[in-house]
Amino acid sequence: MRRALFLAICLFTTPSIAAGVLPFDGIYGNESGCHLYATGDRGAGDYLLLTPDTFSSAALGCDFGALVSSDGVVFIVDAVCSPGGKSTVRISDFRSKGFALSVDNRNGLWRDLMPCPAEDLTLPEAHA
Repeated sequence: MRRALFLAICLFTTPSIAAGVLPFDGIYGNESGCHLYATGDRGAGDYLLLTPDTFSSAALGCDFGALVSSDGVVFIVDAVCSPGGKSTVRISDFRSKGFALSVDNRNGLWRDLMPCPAEDLTLPEAHA
């Protein structure tokens, strides 16, 4: 009986596994990043790709661990990046101008991460 109660409490008090760290759906990136997500092909190598759980570029990859704070425009997440290790990532939502992202221990700001077109996200085998 105790075990069943424990499992029920765990089931109803833990966040959904399907939920991402960032509170939005969809895939965002530049043209090369959207192409990479849809096909697995890195193309020219200048890709930028943002999902609710990750950021990747040719120079850096980050797995988001937890949303630390948000005001609805700026999202601050704890992440593990390679290279760099534990990092703080700031993602800004500029609405019609897309997302911008910076990592605390890296120089630079990645901008213009726009929604990937839905048709580009359909894998070729799904068209059969």
